[in-house]
Amino acid sequence: MPQTPHGTPSQAHGQEAQVLATQKPDLPSQEEGVNVITPSDEPRVPMQNPSRGIAVPGDTMVDNDVYHQFLLDRLETVRTRDATGWAWDMQGWFGKDLDRLWLKTEGERLFGQTADAKVEALWGHAFATFWDWQAGVRRDFGGGPTRTWAAFGVQGLAPYSFDVEATLYVSNGGRLAARVRATYDVRLSQRSALTPEIEANVYSKTDQAREIGRGLADVRLGLRLRYELRRDFAPYIGVVWSRKLGRSAEFARAAGQDAVNKQIVAGIRWWF
Repeated sequence: MPQTPHGTPSQAHGQEAQVLATQKPDLPSQEEGVNVITPSDEPRVPMQNPSRGIAVPGDTMVDNDVYHQFLLDRLETVRTRDATGWAWDMQGWFGKDLDRLWLKTEGERLFGQTADAKVEALWGHAFATFWDWQAGVRRDFGGGPTRTWAAFGVQGLAPYSFDVEATLYVSNGGRLAARVRATYDVRLSQRSALTPEIEANVYSKTDQAREIGRGLADVRLGLRLRYELRRDFAPYIGVVWSRKLGRSAEFARAAGQDAVNKQIVAGIRWWF
């Protein structure tokens, strides 16, 4: 500890200010058994949000290193009143903190056939904390002729930790589509979490070949309960409720299908 300066009060005050200006803060010594981390010793590799690969608060943003992440968000068996099948939802990225290549795919197989599937390749650029612009291409197949869309959207972490994707799609013939999806993890314990999900799809034109109507075509709500055997691996069970609206519902009924669908699902979630 510094010694108290001697002399008159004014001299002591001046000497004390001089000592404080030149003195380094006291730090525990190695002999005291405490590890001292100076700024140059801080780790530089950012941790990632396991759900979307977004840097979490306190990370050191380093745009010179290349990272990657893969998330199998859903690989599940699906059981409805009339059929059983399976569904998937996965995405991965490769790149730096600010710019990344994203690959996404999701779909569902029922009655041994692909009912609907999508593949996207997007370039993402971080424009704000927890938020990326994304632009690229989407390909739809199964359930009718294939469709190709240009994609422009955002993905990130909204207030209160809602994981949000909002994308606008443009196709030939002036077709437009929009998709919004949000999920939220409710932690029940260190290993278990309950995840509600909502998704909605809107189309500017009717696509009779794919049995999609104009306007708000469908809405889906899901609720899944997972248990993390490891931080990166978790089995889960859940329920999914979906409803087709407008012309999309009419197409479904004409094909002998229900406009409202309830599913029981069970699967795994895995990321690395």
